[in-house]
Amino acid sequence: MSRNGSGTYTLPAGNPVVSGTVIATTWANNTMNDLASAMTDSVAADGQTPMTGPLNMNSNKVTNLATGTISGDGINFTQFNTPTFGGAVVCSSTLTVTGATVLSSDTTMSGTGQLKIPNGTTGQRSATPVSGMIRFNSTLNSYEGYTSYTGATISTITFVTTTATLTTATAHGLNTGNTVFITGTTPAAYSGTFVITVTGTTTFTYTMLSTPSGNATVMGSYVYGSWAQIGGGATGAGGDQIFVENGVTVTANYTLSTNKNAMSVGPITINSGVTVTVPSGQRWVIL
Repeated sequence: MSRNGSGTYTLPAGNPVVSGTVIATTWANNTMNDLASAMTDSVAADGQTPMTGPLNMNSNKVTNLATGTISGDGINFTQFNTPTFGGAVVCSSTLTVTGATVLSSDTTMSGTGQLKIPNGTTGQRSATPVSGMIRFNSTLNSYEGYTSYTGATISTITFVTTTATLTTATAHGLNTGNTVFITGTTPAAYSGTFVITVTGTTTFTYTMLSTPSGNATVMGSYVYGSWAQIGGGATGAGGDQIFVENGVTVTANYTLSTNKNAMSVGPITINSGVTVTVPSGQRWVIL
């Protein structure tokens, strides 16, 4: 056929036809066969043509690409920019992710190296944490995880300008500085994510983004969370395995795991409204 190495098509010898020339079958068949061959090797717009070699985009984009759904499909930029993996993820080299990545199934790492998790100060914790987050707290020099808990039933929510006062039916067990996530209220101004100030065993206040139209008529509900150090072996300077540290304040309800005992170094303070449950036959020893 008459394509050159750059893809330019040129009619075969004897073309174009000169006016007044009798068209011979040899010329016509040769030209038509050449055109047919060139068209066969072209890309059909309806997708019938399978590629027989690499497609050189010459630094141009492939645009309006549908979302890939099965093995062998191409992926568009949106899928790659915010990926969601529905199956096994295999990476045989370095994988660097700079944005949020959602894995909807188990992820196995079979290498012999290490996994580096987020590393930052207490002040660099996520502003909107969710249960299951883990990180290394460089301020406390320890690993920590985040867990959320369902809050007490809300009795009332009132306001003075943008300051809301929330009252619970039972002791809430929270501390000033805790973050709560309130949803389902009417007016909606009472809902959101807020850092609270505890004003009593069943009350706390927070600052809304706007002034509501009145006191809450639908109370909604809230959850709160806390960061806690993840247990591990003893630590110490120079690699010594000497010191095992525990906190001194119980801020949320806790039940010892079945058939497990526990020990802590005191003094230990249990916040008002918070319960520690020790099942029958088990012990919690405070040294």
